[in-house]
Amino acid sequence: MDDMRFRWLIIVISTVIGVLPCAEVGAQRVFRGGPPQPVKLQTKDGVGISITYYPSRLGKEAAPVVMLHDYKDTQGIFSTLAQRLNSPGREEKHPSFAVVTVDLRGHGGSIKQTAPNGVMREIDAAKINRQDIVGMLADMEAVRSFLVGKNDAEELNLNKLSLVGIGMGATVAVNWAAQDWVAPPLTIGKQGQDVKALVLVSPRWTFRGVPMQRALKVQPLKEHVAWMLIFGEQDTNTAADVRRKLYRQLERFHPEPTSPTGPPRRLALVPLPSALDGSALLSQAGTQIEDQIIQFLTVHVAEQDYPWTQRRNRLQ
Repeated sequence: MDDMRFRWLIIVISTVIGVLPCAEVGAQRVFRGGPPQPVKLQTKDGVGISITYYPSRLGKEAAPVVMLHDYKDTQGIFSTLAQRLNSPGREEKHPSFAVVTVDLRGHGGSIKQTAPNGVMREIDAAKINRQDIVGMLADMEAVRSFLVGKNDAEELNLNKLSLVGIGMGATVAVNWAAQDWVAPPLTIGKQGQDVKALVLVSPRWTFRGVPMQRALKVQPLKEHVAWMLIFGEQDTNTAADVRRKLYRQLERFHPEPTSPTGPPRRLALVPLPSALDGSALLSQAGTQIEDQIIQFLTVHVAEQDYPWTQRRNRLQ
C-alpha cells in the first residue's frame, strides 16, 4: 500500500469511528463529543425523569457535568452551555465534558409519577412544595445510577463530577452533593465523594422550605469542593443570601492564594451588574458567563488528577 493510500485510509477510518479530533489549536487538541441522546430514567418513587446525555469522546478521562434548571424552567436553558462544554469549538482549548441536562420532577418531560398500585398522576410545577423539592433528590439518585453505568462502561470518570444549578436547581445540587459527601464507602469500593465542583446561579438560602443550612454542616462538602457563586448584584434578596450566608460559610475553607503562581482559589464569587435572577440572569450574561463557568470547571475539575475507578450502583 503506497503512502498516499495509507494516509487516506487512516483519515477515513478515524472519521467513521469518531476518534479524529476536529482541529488543533497550537498543541491543544480540540475534541468533539457525540450527538445528544434523550434518555428516560425512573426514580424509586415512580417518576419518569427526562434527561439529555452528551457523550464525550474522551472516554474515562471525561469529566461529567450535571445541569439542574430553575423553578418552572426546563433543561433547555442549558442547551448552548452543554454543547460548548461537550464540543469545544476551534478557538476553545478546554477538553470535552460528558454532560447531562435534567428535567427535574414537575418540569418539562418529567411530570408523570406512577404509584405502586399503578395509578398515575401528573406533577404540577405550580403546586410544587417542600416534599416535591426533597423528592428531587430521588431524581438525582436516578441520574447517579445512569452515570455509574456510563462510568463502568468507561464513557466518563464519575470521580470528576460537577453540578451546575440555577435557583431551585442550586438548592437540589447543594443538598444532593451533601448526601454524596456523607455516603460511606462500601467494601466493594467507592460510592460517594464524587462531586468536585458546584456552580450555583442565583442560589437561595431556602427554597420552598428546603434550606441549604443543613447541607452546609457537612464540612468535607465545604472544604473539598470548588464553589462558583453567580448572582445579580441588584437582586437584593439573592445577593444577601450569597454574601451574608453562603459565602461566609465557605470562605475560611478557601483562602486567597498567597502566590500569584499558585493554584487559583477554589471559591469564586461572581456578582453581575443586574437585577435579574435565575435563568433570566444566565441568559442575559450570555457567552461571557459561560466562558467563566467553562474555565472554572476545566481548571478545578477536568485538569485535576482524580483517578477513575470501577463502581457498583448504590441503588441496586
